[in-house]
Amino acid sequence: MKSIYLTPFVFRATHYEEYKDGVCIGQQNVDIKIISKVINNCAMFHLEGDMPMKIKRNFGLPVFGVERGDILEDRIMYGRLPDSFSWQDPTDPLVCEIFANKTCIRFAMLSPLMIIEFSGYFELIGE
Repeated sequence: MKSIYLTPFVFRATHYEEYKDGVCIGQQNVDIKIISKVINNCAMFHLEGDMPMKIKRNFGLPVFGVERGDILEDRIMYGRLPDSFSWQDPTDPLVCEIFANKTCIRFAMLSPLMIIEFSGYFELIGE
């Protein structure tokens, strides 16, 4: 996992699943490019393509550091869910998880609690 931590990448999503309260409310094949780079302790994300789900196209998440839990056994996690389960913009991701199998990236949003999971592959890791 350390090989992709804090590393710019391009992930080509070919499928997505959207969950609300643990129930899948949407899924389909897609062609979405997720571009990420880290600037000043912030993981910046840009999503390109036709997106049937409600998620911001441009957003940033804080990088807390390895010592504060960014690298877990099976994933990298940027951002965290806040103590309050209320958030002004329900399309604004608060957490990104990049899984060790390198075929899945998940974003979590609040108000209501939603998870959008993208399946696909890395086109580019590093620059």
